[in-house]
Amino acid sequence: MHSYSHTDLTIPHHLQFIVVGVYVIIHSLFLFVHVATLSVAVNSADNALLTLLISGNFAEIKSTVFKKYNKQNLFKITTSDICERFKLGLFLLLILFLNRFQGEMTTSMVHDYYSMCGIVFAAELISDWIKHSFITKFNLIKSSIYFDYALILSGDVTGIGHEGLNLDYTHAAVKRLGLAQIPLVCVTARYLHEAVRFAIAFQGNGDVDHPVAALVDLVADGNRWKFYTGLMQGMAALVLFKIVLGICIRIVARHYLGGPISNRISKSSSQSTSRKSSSVKSPPKESSSDNKKKQ
Repeated sequence: MHSYSHTDLTIPHHLQFIVVGVYVIIHSLFLFVHVATLSVAVNSADNALLTLLISGNFAEIKSTVFKKYNKQNLFKITTSDICERFKLGLFLLLILFLNRFQGEMTTSMVHDYYSMCGIVFAAELISDWIKHSFITKFNLIKSSIYFDYALILSGDVTGIGHEGLNLDYTHAAVKRLGLAQIPLVCVTARYLHEAVRFAIAFQGNGDVDHPVAALVDLVADGNRWKFYTGLMQGMAALVLFKIVLGICIRIVARHYLGGPISNRISKSSSQSTSRKSSSVKSPPKESSSDNKKKQ
């Protein structure tokens, strides 16, 4: 009989590339629909769609609060909420870029947009707070469990528990959270391309007060060297910002691990020593009858 080894079950690289490509396309399409819906809700003069969008956050409470959860399931819900808030902030920023690059956006319109973003974020935070309150209340889970979740993510950032693995610490944290990076990059690149296209069209109509007028002039004049130089400088600035942000996050995670973990270790060591001291029995006292017999 043929014995199947590990090499027999290995998927070819080209098949992996095809599967990942199909997944990225489908996931990106869903994200595009999400961004388009959010853009229409924020930019619409009628608040009906925005109300429907906000009510969807509270409808999530009904589907989660009356179910049985343990600490592991609650951690998955927490990481999902973290990714949801990040995607919401990114999508609102992309919508602002697209509206700003289209021109004709006054100061009052910008303030109205910020107020809409505040309403959407406030609804997200309130619905998540109510959801987690119900889950922890009905499943008898202490609120200190979120402190343990923060310690787990801080350990992923600093590399604690991943010794000997050829894996970037930031990738370990992203893998723990379940954040899909490639579809978000596709959506961001597409919206930025659309913003630049609108900027070039409005610049051709004589809009000299456009926020990216200097960049559009470089593209229109055909001076590719200056354009690519500015593009490379922008990429270098983004890479530097990513490095500095990663260093700051790692410093905060180490500081967070230093205080709480040392306190917990000291408490656990003190409890263990007290248990050991209590477990040591004192020698039994001799009774009076035994003393009389000895005499």
